[in-house]
Amino acid sequence: MGYKRTQFIVKKGFQLRYIGLIVAVMLISTLIVGYTIYYNAWTLLGSKLANVYPQGRLVSIFNMVNIRLAINLIFVAMLCVGIGIIASHRIAGPIDRMVRFMNAIADGDYSKRLTLRDKDELQDLANAMNKLADRLEKEKKS
Repeated sequence: MGYKRTQFIVKKGFQLRYIGLIVAVMLISTLIVGYTIYYNAWTLLGSKLANVYPQGRLVSIFNMVNIRLAINLIFVAMLCVGIGIIASHRIAGPIDRMVRFMNAIADGDYSKRLTLRDKDELQDLANAMNKLADRLEKEKKS
């Protein structure tokens, strides 16, 4: 609990699939909601704005809105990737440590104990694995 993991991509395959899933869900949700709002707003406003603005100005407004929407979508996607890296890091890191810990146990080294960072997930599993190592170490001594 007194260490800091410096590598954010620990289990590359798992983390990339996890991040991909987060980004895919975000993009699909954003596209559905965005399209619904965008289509309804421009359908309702388009005819009213056509009476106020000349066609060239109206096209310019539509293009400006489209560009801002695209920029926002890119920003949100990058934000989701960052959140995905952090979230997956808190799962993949402990899994990696647990695999190394269990390999040590399998090799007969019962003296090792598994420590995770405070914000890491899977704390209960780590505690159970330590309890198992304690029992195995006691049985080995007796």
